[in-house]
Amino acid sequence: MLERQRMPAQSGGSLANRGNFGENYGDANNAFPHSSSKREIIMNIALLIIDTLRYDYIGANGNDWMQTPNLDRLASESWCFDNAFAASFPTIPYRRDVMTGRYGGPFHVWQPLSHDDYTLPWALGGSGYATQLIHDTPHLVNGGHNFDWPFHAWTFVRGAEVDRPTIVGDNEPLSNWSYDPLFDCLEEGAEWAPQTVSYAAANKGREKDEDWNCARLFLTASDFLKQNVNRENFFLWVDCFDPHEPWDSPREFMLKYDQTEGYEGTIDPRQFIGRNNPNLPEAARERVKATYSAKLTWMDHCLGKFLDTLNETGLAEKTAVILVGDHGTNNGHWGKFGKGSPIRGDEAHIPLFIRIPGGGSGRSSAFAQPQDYFATILGLAGQTPPSELDSQNLFELARNGEPGRRQLALSGSGSNHWNSEGFLFTAFDEEWTLLVHAKPEDSELIRRGTQECVESENSDVVERLHSAAIDEVERRGTDPLVMSWLRNRGEGPRPRGYKWPDKGGYCPYFQRLYKGE
Repeated sequence: MLERQRMPAQSGGSLANRGNFGENYGDANNAFPHSSSKREIIMNIALLIIDTLRYDYIGANGNDWMQTPNLDRLASESWCFDNAFAASFPTIPYRRDVMTGRYGGPFHVWQPLSHDDYTLPWALGGSGYATQLIHDTPHLVNGGHNFDWPFHAWTFVRGAEVDRPTIVGDNEPLSNWSYDPLFDCLEEGAEWAPQTVSYAAANKGREKDEDWNCARLFLTASDFLKQNVNRENFFLWVDCFDPHEPWDSPREFMLKYDQTEGYEGTIDPRQFIGRNNPNLPEAARERVKATYSAKLTWMDHCLGKFLDTLNETGLAEKTAVILVGDHGTNNGHWGKFGKGSPIRGDEAHIPLFIRIPGGGSGRSSAFAQPQDYFATILGLAGQTPPSELDSQNLFELARNGEPGRRQLALSGSGSNHWNSEGFLFTAFDEEWTLLVHAKPEDSELIRRGTQECVESENSDVVERLHSAAIDEVERRGTDPLVMSWLRNRGEGPRPRGYKWPDKGGYCPYFQRLYKGE
Protein backbone atom coordinates (compact mmCIF):
# COMPACT_ATOMS: atom_id res chain seq x y z
CA MET A 1 0.00 0.00 0.00
CA LEU A 2 1.07 3.56 -0.66
CA GLU A 3 2.31 5.18 2.52
CA ARG A 4 1.05 8.72 3.08
CA GLN A 5 0.68 10.97 6.05
CA ARG A 6 -3.01 11.52 6.72
CA MET A 7 -4.00 14.91 8.09
CA PRO A 8 -7.46 15.77 9.42
CA ALA A 9 -9.15 18.69 7.72
CA GLN A 10 -9.07 20.78 10.92
CA SER A 11 -5.50 20.02 11.97
CA GLY A 12 -4.64 23.57 12.95
CA GLY A 13 -2.60 26.24 11.22
CA SER A 14 -3.78 29.54 9.83
CA LEU A 15 -6.62 29.90 7.38
CA ALA A 16 -4.14 31.24 4.84
CA ASN A 17 -2.11 28.07 4.99
CA ARG A 18 -4.57 25.30 5.55
CA GLY A 19 -8.08 26.58 6.23
CA ASN A 20 -11.10 24.34 6.72
CA PHE A 21 -13.36 25.27 3.83
CA GLY A 22 -15.87 22.54 4.65
CA GLU A 23 -18.13 24.83 6.69
CA ASN A 24 -18.83 26.93 3.59
CA TYR A 25 -20.91 24.04 2.35
CA GLY A 26 -22.39 22.95 5.67
CA ASP A 27 -21.90 19.49 7.09
CA ALA A 28 -20.66 17.16 4.35
CA ASN A 29 -23.03 14.36 5.33
CA ASN A 30 -26.07 16.65 5.27
CA ALA A 31 -25.13 18.53 2.13
CA PHE A 32 -24.16 15.38 0.25
CA PRO A 33 -26.09 12.46 1.74
CA HIS A 34 -24.42 9.95 -0.60
CA SER A 35 -20.83 10.99 0.09
CA SER A 36 -18.42 9.32 2.45
CA SER A 37 -18.31 10.49 6.05
CA LYS A 38 -14.50 10.39 6.04
CA ARG A 39 -13.14 13.92 6.40
CA GLU A 40 -9.37 13.49 6.06
CA ILE A 41 -7.00 15.46 3.90
CA ILE A 42 -4.44 13.16 2.29
CA MET A 43 -2.72 15.37 -0.29
CA ASN A 44 -3.19 18.27 -2.66
CA ILE A 45 -4.71 17.35 -6.03
CA ALA A 46 -4.21 19.07 -9.39
CA LEU A 47 -6.40 18.12 -12.37
CA LEU A 48 -5.11 19.40 -15.72
CA ILE A 49 -7.51 19.11 -18.65
CA ILE A 50 -5.89 19.86 -22.01
CA ASP A 51 -8.23 20.56 -24.92
CA THR A 52 -7.73 18.89 -28.34
CA LEU A 53 -4.76 16.76 -27.25
CA ARG A 54 -4.11 13.66 -29.35
CA TYR A 55 -2.86 10.52 -27.63
CA ASP A 56 -0.44 9.67 -30.44
CA TYR A 57 1.22 13.10 -30.65
CA ILE A 58 3.11 12.58 -27.38
CA GLY A 59 6.62 11.15 -27.23
CA ALA A 60 5.87 9.09 -24.13
CA ASN A 61 3.06 7.39 -26.05
CA GLY A 62 5.38 6.26 -28.82
CA ASN A 63 5.63 9.29 -31.10
CA ASP A 64 9.23 9.68 -32.36
CA TRP A 65 9.00 13.06 -34.10
CA MET A 66 6.89 15.33 -31.87
CA GLN A 67 8.68 17.47 -29.27
CA THR A 68 6.81 17.05 -25.97
CA PRO A 69 9.55 17.04 -23.32
CA ASN A 70 7.34 18.19 -20.45
CA LEU A 71 4.50 15.80 -21.13
CA ASP A 72 7.16 13.11 -21.40
CA ARG A 73 8.74 13.91 -18.04
CA LEU A 74 5.33 13.92 -16.38
CA ALA A 75 4.56 10.59 -18.02
CA SER A 76 7.85 9.13 -16.76
CA GLU A 77 6.63 9.68 -13.19
CA SER A 78 3.03 8.64 -13.83
CA TRP A 79 0.72 5.78 -14.53
CA CYS A 80 -0.02 6.14 -18.23
CA PHE A 81 -3.26 4.78 -19.69
CA ASP A 82 -3.30 3.36 -23.20
CA ASN A 83 -7.08 2.90 -23.36
CA ALA A 84 -8.46 6.25 -22.19
CA PHE A 85 -11.27 7.62 -24.33
CA ALA A 86 -13.54 10.63 -24.33
CA ALA A 87 -17.18 9.81 -23.63
CA SER A 88 -19.55 12.78 -24.10
CA PHE A 89 -18.24 14.93 -26.94
CA PRO A 90 -16.93 17.62 -27.24
CA THR A 91 -15.86 20.40 -24.79
CA ILE A 92 -18.80 21.08 -22.47
CA PRO A 93 -20.38 17.60 -22.56
CA TYR A 94 -16.98 16.09 -21.70
CA ARG A 95 -16.51 18.39 -18.73
CA ARG A 96 -19.97 17.58 -17.47
CA ASP A 97 -18.86 13.92 -17.46
CA VAL A 98 -15.86 14.90 -15.33
CA MET A 99 -17.77 17.25 -13.02
CA THR A 100 -20.57 14.84 -12.21
CA GLY A 101 -19.12 11.37 -12.75
CA ARG A 102 -22.40 10.52 -14.48
CA TYR A 103 -23.51 9.47 -17.94
CA GLY A 104 -25.90 11.60 -19.95
CA GLY A 105 -28.13 8.83 -21.25
CA PRO A 106 -25.69 7.77 -22.65
CA PHE A 107 -23.89 11.06 -23.49
CA HIS A 108 -24.38 14.56 -22.18
CA VAL A 109 -25.60 17.19 -24.59
CA TRP A 110 -24.07 20.67 -24.79
CA GLN A 111 -25.77 22.51 -21.96
CA PRO A 112 -24.85 24.55 -18.88
CA LEU A 113 -23.94 22.78 -15.68
CA SER A 114 -27.00 22.59 -13.46
CA HIS A 115 -27.03 23.99 -9.94
CA ASP A 116 -28.66 20.71 -8.95
CA ASP A 117 -25.67 18.64 -10.06
CA TYR A 118 -23.62 16.90 -7.40
CA THR A 119 -20.12 17.85 -8.51
CA LEU A 120 -16.54 16.85 -7.83
CA PRO A 121 -15.48 20.25 -6.39
CA TRP A 122 -18.49 20.23 -4.06
CA ALA A 123 -17.65 16.75 -2.82
CA LEU A 124 -14.08 17.82 -2.13
CA GLY A 125 -15.04 21.21 -0.69
CA GLY A 126 -17.46 19.57 1.70
CA SER A 127 -14.67 17.48 3.19
CA GLY A 128 -12.14 20.25 3.75
CA TYR A 129 -10.50 20.91 0.41
CA ALA A 130 -9.99 24.44 -0.89
CA THR A 131 -11.09 24.30 -4.52
CA GLN A 132 -9.75 26.55 -7.30
CA LEU A 133 -10.50 26.72 -11.03
CA ILE A 134 -7.95 28.41 -13.33
CA HIS A 135 -8.90 28.29 -17.00
CA ASP A 136 -8.61 29.90 -20.41
CA THR A 137 -11.38 27.70 -21.85
CA PRO A 138 -14.04 30.35 -22.49
CA HIS A 139 -17.00 27.99 -22.57
CA LEU A 140 -16.76 27.18 -18.87
CA VAL A 141 -18.13 30.58 -17.85
CA ASN A 142 -19.17 32.47 -20.98
CA GLY A 143 -22.85 32.39 -21.88
CA GLY A 144 -23.94 31.00 -18.53
CA HIS A 145 -22.28 27.62 -18.84
CA ASN A 146 -21.90 27.76 -15.07
CA PHE A 147 -18.78 25.70 -14.45
CA ASP A 148 -17.44 28.26 -11.98
CA TRP A 149 -20.08 27.88 -9.28
CA PRO A 150 -18.90 24.64 -7.61
CA PHE A 151 -15.46 26.15 -6.80
CA HIS A 152 -14.43 28.33 -3.90
CA ALA A 153 -12.55 30.54 -6.34
CA TRP A 154 -12.04 30.76 -10.08
CA THR A 155 -9.77 32.70 -12.44
CA PHE A 156 -10.49 33.21 -16.15
CA VAL A 157 -7.48 33.94 -18.38
CA ARG A 158 -8.75 35.74 -21.48
CA GLY A 159 -7.67 35.37 -25.11
CA ALA A 160 -8.66 31.93 -26.46
CA GLU A 161 -10.90 31.38 -29.47
CA VAL A 162 -14.55 32.50 -29.07
CA ASP A 163 -13.64 34.66 -26.07
CA ARG A 164 -15.08 38.16 -26.62
CA PRO A 165 -13.45 40.58 -24.19
CA THR A 166 -13.76 43.71 -26.31
CA ILE A 167 -15.33 45.27 -29.40
CA VAL A 168 -12.97 46.90 -31.88
CA GLY A 169 -13.58 49.11 -34.86
CA ASP A 170 -11.08 47.60 -37.31
CA ASN A 171 -9.75 44.12 -37.91
CA GLU A 172 -6.03 44.09 -37.25
CA PRO A 173 -3.84 41.03 -37.91
CA LEU A 174 -1.57 39.89 -35.12
CA SER A 175 2.19 40.38 -35.35
CA ASN A 176 2.92 36.73 -36.24
CA TRP A 177 0.34 36.65 -39.09
CA SER A 178 1.09 37.28 -42.74
CA TYR A 179 -0.37 36.27 -46.08
CA ASP A 180 1.37 33.31 -47.66
CA PRO A 181 1.20 32.49 -51.40
CA LEU A 182 0.49 28.87 -50.45
CA PHE A 183 -2.99 29.98 -49.41
CA ASP A 184 -3.75 32.33 -52.30
CA CYS A 185 -6.49 29.99 -53.50
CA LEU A 186 -8.39 31.28 -50.46
CA GLU A 187 -10.00 34.66 -50.84
CA GLU A 188 -8.17 37.48 -49.06
CA GLY A 189 -10.34 38.81 -46.26
CA ALA A 190 -12.24 35.55 -45.88
CA GLU A 191 -10.30 34.87 -42.69
CA TRP A 192 -12.26 37.54 -40.87
CA ALA A 193 -15.01 35.25 -39.74
CA PRO A 194 -16.48 36.27 -36.36
CA GLN A 195 -14.30 33.79 -34.45
CA THR A 196 -11.12 35.23 -35.98
CA VAL A 197 -12.27 38.79 -35.37
CA SER A 198 -12.83 38.14 -31.68
CA TYR A 199 -9.59 36.17 -31.36
CA ALA A 200 -7.53 38.96 -32.94
CA ALA A 201 -9.22 41.56 -30.74
CA ALA A 202 -8.62 39.50 -27.61
CA ASN A 203 -4.90 39.25 -28.42
CA LYS A 204 -4.26 42.75 -29.72
CA GLY A 205 -0.80 43.94 -28.70
CA ARG A 206 0.51 40.45 -28.12
CA GLU A 207 4.28 40.47 -28.71
CA LYS A 208 6.24 38.41 -26.16
CA ASP A 209 5.68 34.72 -25.51
CA GLU A 210 4.44 35.65 -22.04
CA ASP A 211 1.54 37.56 -23.64
CA TRP A 212 -0.09 34.45 -25.12
CA ASN A 213 -3.08 33.06 -23.27
CA CYS A 214 -1.55 29.60 -22.79
CA ALA A 215 1.57 31.09 -21.20
CA ARG A 216 -0.53 33.32 -18.94
CA LEU A 217 -2.68 30.36 -17.94
CA PHE A 218 0.21 28.26 -16.65
CA LEU A 219 1.96 31.27 -15.12
CA THR A 220 -1.27 32.03 -13.24
CA ALA A 221 -1.42 28.40 -12.10
CA SER A 222 2.25 28.61 -11.06
CA ASP A 223 1.48 31.73 -9.01
CA PHE A 224 -1.30 29.80 -7.29
CA LEU A 225 1.23 27.14 -6.29
CA LYS A 226 3.63 29.74 -4.92
CA GLN A 227 0.86 31.41 -2.94
CA ASN A 228 -0.33 28.09 -1.51
CA VAL A 229 3.02 26.43 -0.92
CA ASN A 230 2.11 25.58 2.68
CA ARG A 231 -1.27 24.12 1.87
CA GLU A 232 -2.02 20.44 2.16
CA ASN A 233 -5.66 20.66 1.13
CA PHE A 234 -6.11 22.28 -2.28
CA PHE A 235 -7.89 20.92 -5.33
CA LEU A 236 -6.70 22.82 -8.40
CA TRP A 237 -8.47 22.38 -11.74
CA VAL A 238 -6.43 23.88 -14.59
CA ASP A 239 -8.35 23.92 -17.87
CA CYS A 240 -6.13 24.66 -20.87
CA PHE A 241 -7.75 25.42 -24.25
CA ASP A 242 -4.58 24.89 -26.30
CA PRO A 243 -3.93 23.15 -28.65
CA HIS A 244 -7.52 23.90 -29.66
CA GLU A 245 -8.10 26.00 -32.75
CA PRO A 246 -6.97 28.41 -34.03
CA TRP A 247 -3.68 26.60 -34.52
CA ASP A 248 -1.68 29.72 -33.84
CA SER A 249 1.66 29.68 -32.00
CA PRO A 250 4.86 31.75 -31.68
CA ARG A 251 7.15 31.69 -34.71
CA GLU A 252 9.90 29.65 -33.11
CA PHE A 253 7.48 26.78 -32.53
CA MET A 254 6.29 26.80 -36.14
CA LEU A 255 9.91 26.57 -37.25
CA LYS A 256 10.32 23.35 -35.30
CA TYR A 257 7.97 21.62 -37.75
CA ASP A 258 8.37 23.55 -40.98
CA GLN A 259 11.91 24.23 -42.17
CA THR A 260 10.94 25.26 -45.69
CA GLU A 261 13.62 27.53 -47.12
CA GLY A 262 12.64 31.17 -46.71
CA TYR A 263 9.79 30.43 -44.28
CA GLU A 264 9.89 32.69 -41.21
CA GLY A 265 7.34 30.95 -39.00
CA THR A 266 4.40 33.27 -39.61
CA ILE A 267 0.85 32.00 -39.99
CA ASP A 268 -1.65 32.88 -42.68
CA PRO A 269 -4.96 33.44 -40.85
CA ARG A 270 -6.91 32.46 -43.96
CA GLN A 271 -6.16 28.85 -43.09
CA PHE A 272 -8.16 29.09 -39.85
CA ILE A 273 -11.36 29.07 -41.89
CA GLY A 274 -10.15 27.57 -45.17
CA ARG A 275 -7.98 24.68 -44.03
CA ASN A 276 -10.41 22.08 -45.44
CA ASN A 277 -10.76 23.80 -48.82
CA PRO A 278 -10.30 21.06 -51.45
CA ASN A 279 -8.27 23.47 -53.61
CA LEU A 280 -5.43 23.78 -51.10
CA PRO A 281 -2.14 22.57 -52.60
CA GLU A 282 -0.32 19.78 -50.77
CA ALA A 283 2.35 22.18 -49.50
CA ALA A 284 -0.37 24.26 -47.85
CA ARG A 285 -1.87 21.16 -46.24
CA GLU A 286 1.54 20.25 -44.86
CA ARG A 287 1.84 23.71 -43.34
CA VAL A 288 -1.57 23.32 -41.71
CA LYS A 289 -0.38 20.03 -40.24
CA ALA A 290 2.63 21.83 -38.82
CA THR A 291 0.41 24.39 -37.10
CA TYR A 292 -1.22 21.74 -34.91
CA SER A 293 2.12 20.18 -34.00
CA ALA A 294 3.57 23.60 -33.22
CA LYS A 295 0.67 24.57 -30.98
CA LEU A 296 0.88 21.29 -29.08
CA THR A 297 4.61 21.79 -28.48
CA TRP A 298 3.90 25.40 -27.47
CA MET A 299 1.37 24.15 -24.91
CA ASP A 300 3.94 21.61 -23.69
CA HIS A 301 6.46 24.44 -23.24
CA CYS A 302 3.99 26.44 -21.14
CA LEU A 303 3.05 23.36 -19.11
CA GLY A 304 6.73 22.99 -18.27
CA LYS A 305 6.65 26.23 -16.25
CA PHE A 306 3.91 24.77 -14.06
CA LEU A 307 5.76 21.48 -13.57
CA ASP A 308 8.95 23.40 -12.74
CA THR A 309 7.08 25.36 -10.08
CA LEU A 310 5.69 22.17 -8.56
CA ASN A 311 9.26 20.94 -8.12
CA GLU A 312 10.76 24.25 -7.02
CA THR A 313 8.17 24.80 -4.30
CA GLY A 314 8.37 21.24 -3.01
CA LEU A 315 4.68 20.76 -3.75
CA ALA A 316 5.49 17.89 -6.13
CA GLU A 317 6.10 15.78 -3.00
CA LYS A 318 2.60 16.33 -1.66
CA THR A 319 0.48 16.94 -4.76
CA ALA A 320 -1.16 14.40 -7.02
CA VAL A 321 -1.28 15.46 -10.69
CA ILE A 322 -3.78 14.07 -13.18
CA LEU A 323 -3.35 15.26 -16.77
CA VAL A 324 -5.85 14.28 -19.45
CA GLY A 325 -7.04 15.42 -22.86
CA ASP A 326 -10.71 16.09 -23.51
CA HIS A 327 -10.56 14.82 -27.10
CA GLY A 328 -8.19 14.70 -30.04
CA THR A 329 -8.58 16.02 -33.56
CA ASN A 330 -7.94 15.20 -37.20
CA ASN A 331 -4.71 16.65 -38.57
CA GLY A 332 -5.08 15.60 -42.17
CA HIS A 333 -6.36 12.21 -41.03
CA TRP A 334 -9.43 10.91 -42.86
CA GLY A 335 -8.89 13.75 -45.32
CA LYS A 336 -9.78 16.61 -42.98
CA PHE A 337 -8.60 18.95 -40.26
CA GLY A 338 -10.40 19.43 -36.97
CA LYS A 339 -12.89 17.40 -34.98
CA GLY A 340 -16.30 16.34 -36.15
CA SER A 341 -18.69 13.49 -36.65
CA PRO A 342 -18.37 10.55 -36.90
CA ILE A 343 -15.97 10.34 -33.97
CA ARG A 344 -13.01 8.11 -34.72
CA GLY A 345 -9.95 7.22 -32.68
CA ASP A 346 -8.10 10.35 -33.79
CA GLU A 347 -10.71 12.36 -31.89
CA ALA A 348 -11.73 10.03 -29.06
CA HIS A 349 -8.43 8.43 -27.97
CA ILE A 350 -6.91 10.67 -25.31
CA PRO A 351 -3.78 10.70 -23.13
CA LEU A 352 -4.19 10.17 -19.38
CA PHE A 353 -1.32 10.45 -16.87
CA ILE A 354 -1.76 10.01 -13.11
CA ARG A 355 1.22 11.02 -10.98
CA ILE A 356 1.01 10.28 -7.25
CA PRO A 357 3.89 11.11 -4.85
CA GLY A 358 5.36 7.73 -3.95
CA GLY A 359 2.68 5.98 -6.01
CA GLY A 360 4.86 4.37 -8.65
CA SER A 361 4.68 4.58 -12.43
CA GLY A 362 4.10 2.40 -15.46
CA ARG A 363 1.47 1.71 -18.08
CA SER A 364 -2.07 0.42 -17.75
CA SER A 365 -4.35 -1.14 -20.36
CA ALA A 366 -7.48 -0.59 -18.25
CA PHE A 367 -10.25 1.16 -20.15
CA ALA A 368 -10.80 4.66 -18.75
CA GLN A 369 -13.61 7.13 -19.36
CA PRO A 370 -14.13 10.61 -17.86
CA GLN A 371 -16.67 9.30 -15.35
CA ASP A 372 -13.80 7.45 -13.68
CA TYR A 373 -11.95 10.59 -12.64
CA PHE A 374 -14.57 11.17 -9.94
CA ALA A 375 -13.79 7.97 -8.04
CA THR A 376 -10.07 8.35 -8.74
CA ILE A 377 -9.85 11.85 -7.28
CA LEU A 378 -12.11 11.12 -4.32
CA GLY A 379 -9.98 8.05 -3.65
CA LEU A 380 -6.88 10.25 -3.53
CA ALA A 381 -8.76 12.45 -1.07
CA GLY A 382 -9.57 9.48 1.16
CA GLN A 383 -13.25 9.47 0.20
CA THR A 384 -15.68 7.05 -1.37
CA PRO A 385 -17.83 8.21 -4.31
CA PRO A 386 -21.62 7.87 -4.23
CA SER A 387 -22.55 4.24 -4.85
CA GLU A 388 -24.83 5.09 -7.76
CA LEU A 389 -21.94 6.49 -9.81
CA ASP A 390 -20.42 4.10 -12.36
CA SER A 391 -16.92 5.32 -11.54
CA GLN A 392 -13.76 3.33 -10.83
CA ASN A 393 -10.51 4.33 -9.16
CA LEU A 394 -8.02 4.27 -12.03
CA PHE A 395 -4.97 4.76 -9.84
CA GLU A 396 -5.78 1.64 -7.85
CA LEU A 397 -6.39 -0.34 -11.06
CA ALA A 398 -3.06 0.72 -12.53
CA ARG A 399 -1.06 0.16 -9.36
CA ASN A 400 -2.57 -3.30 -8.85
CA GLY A 401 -2.31 -4.28 -12.51
CA GLU A 402 -6.06 -4.83 -12.76
CA PRO A 403 -8.10 -4.46 -15.97
CA GLY A 404 -11.12 -2.86 -14.33
CA ARG A 405 -14.73 -3.58 -15.17
CA ARG A 406 -14.92 -1.79 -18.52
CA GLN A 407 -14.61 -4.04 -21.57
CA LEU A 408 -15.15 -1.24 -24.07
CA ALA A 409 -15.41 2.54 -24.24
CA LEU A 410 -18.13 4.62 -25.88
CA SER A 411 -17.76 8.11 -27.34
CA GLY A 412 -20.39 10.30 -28.93
CA SER A 413 -22.70 13.27 -28.94
CA GLY A 414 -26.07 13.49 -27.23
CA SER A 415 -28.89 11.43 -28.69
CA ASN A 416 -30.55 14.61 -29.98
CA HIS A 417 -27.92 14.46 -32.74
CA TRP A 418 -28.65 10.86 -33.68
CA ASN A 419 -30.43 10.08 -36.92
CA SER A 420 -31.36 6.96 -38.83
CA GLU A 421 -29.16 7.80 -41.81
CA GLY A 422 -25.75 8.08 -40.20
CA PHE A 423 -23.48 6.81 -37.43
CA LEU A 424 -24.80 7.31 -33.91
CA PHE A 425 -21.74 6.93 -31.69
CA THR A 426 -18.48 4.98 -31.53
CA ALA A 427 -17.38 1.91 -29.56
CA PHE A 428 -13.77 0.94 -28.84
CA ASP A 429 -12.28 -2.29 -27.55
CA GLU A 430 -8.67 -3.48 -27.38
CA GLU A 431 -8.40 -4.02 -31.13
CA TRP A 432 -11.32 -2.38 -32.92
CA THR A 433 -13.19 0.85 -33.49
CA LEU A 434 -16.85 0.52 -34.51
CA LEU A 435 -18.81 3.47 -35.86
CA VAL A 436 -22.21 2.33 -34.69
CA HIS A 437 -25.13 2.65 -37.10
CA ALA A 438 -28.63 1.60 -36.07
CA LYS A 439 -28.24 -1.24 -38.57
CA PRO A 440 -25.17 -3.39 -37.83
CA GLU A 441 -24.57 -4.02 -41.53
CA ASP A 442 -24.20 -0.27 -42.10
CA SER A 443 -21.69 0.18 -39.27
CA GLU A 444 -18.03 0.84 -40.04
CA LEU A 445 -15.24 -1.23 -38.50
CA ILE A 446 -11.69 0.13 -38.23
CA ARG A 447 -8.65 -1.60 -36.85
CA ARG A 448 -7.36 0.68 -34.08
CA GLY A 449 -4.32 2.72 -35.01
CA THR A 450 -5.08 2.54 -38.73
CA GLN A 451 -7.33 4.17 -41.30
CA GLU A 452 -8.32 0.77 -42.62
CA CYS A 453 -12.06 -0.01 -42.82
CA VAL A 454 -12.47 -3.78 -42.59
CA GLU A 455 -16.13 -4.42 -41.80
CA SER A 456 -16.74 -6.49 -44.96
CA GLU A 457 -14.31 -9.23 -43.94
CA ASN A 458 -15.12 -9.11 -40.21
CA SER A 459 -18.90 -9.30 -40.02
CA ASP A 460 -18.71 -11.40 -36.87
CA VAL A 461 -16.70 -8.68 -35.11
CA VAL A 462 -19.21 -6.07 -36.24
CA GLU A 463 -22.13 -8.06 -34.83
CA ARG A 464 -20.34 -8.71 -31.55
CA LEU A 465 -19.26 -5.12 -30.98
CA HIS A 466 -22.59 -3.71 -32.17
CA SER A 467 -24.49 -5.91 -29.71
CA ALA A 468 -22.13 -5.02 -26.85
CA ALA A 469 -22.38 -1.30 -27.65
CA ILE A 470 -26.20 -1.35 -27.72
CA ASP A 471 -26.26 -3.21 -24.40
CA GLU A 472 -23.91 -0.61 -22.93
CA VAL A 473 -25.88 2.46 -24.06
CA GLU A 474 -28.99 0.88 -22.54
CA ARG A 475 -27.15 0.29 -19.27
CA ARG A 476 -26.12 3.95 -19.25
CA GLY A 477 -29.72 5.15 -19.22
CA THR A 478 -30.71 5.79 -22.83
CA ASP A 479 -34.40 6.66 -23.26
CA PRO A 480 -36.52 3.46 -23.56
CA LEU A 481 -38.16 4.71 -26.77
CA VAL A 482 -34.75 5.28 -28.34
CA MET A 483 -33.61 1.88 -27.11
CA SER A 484 -36.65 0.24 -28.68
CA TRP A 485 -35.74 1.89 -31.98
CA LEU A 486 -32.14 0.68 -31.64
CA ARG A 487 -33.17 -2.85 -30.72
CA ASN A 488 -35.36 -2.82 -33.82
CA ARG A 489 -32.23 -1.95 -35.84
CA GLY A 490 -33.47 1.50 -36.78
CA GLU A 491 -36.75 0.46 -38.31
CA GLY A 492 -39.40 3.16 -38.18
CA PRO A 493 -38.99 6.84 -37.27
CA ARG A 494 -36.39 7.65 -34.66
CA PRO A 495 -37.88 9.03 -31.43
CA ARG A 496 -36.92 12.61 -30.70
CA GLY A 497 -33.79 12.77 -28.58
CA TYR A 498 -33.23 14.81 -25.45
CA LYS A 499 -33.18 18.59 -25.91
CA TRP A 500 -32.48 21.29 -23.31
CA PRO A 501 -34.36 23.31 -22.25
CA ASP A 502 -37.93 22.24 -22.91
CA LYS A 503 -38.92 25.77 -23.91
CA GLY A 504 -37.03 28.60 -25.51
CA GLY A 505 -34.37 26.66 -27.39
CA TYR A 506 -30.89 26.88 -25.88
CA CYS A 507 -27.94 27.35 -28.19
CA PRO A 508 -24.31 27.95 -27.21
CA TYR A 509 -23.49 31.62 -26.73
CA PHE A 510 -20.86 31.71 -29.47
CA GLN A 511 -23.40 30.52 -32.05
CA ARG A 512 -25.97 33.05 -30.94
CA LEU A 513 -23.61 36.02 -30.68
CA TYR A 514 -21.91 35.39 -34.00
CA LYS A 515 -25.09 35.13 -36.05
CA GLY A 516 -25.32 37.80 -38.69
CA GLU A 517 -21.90 39.35 -38.03
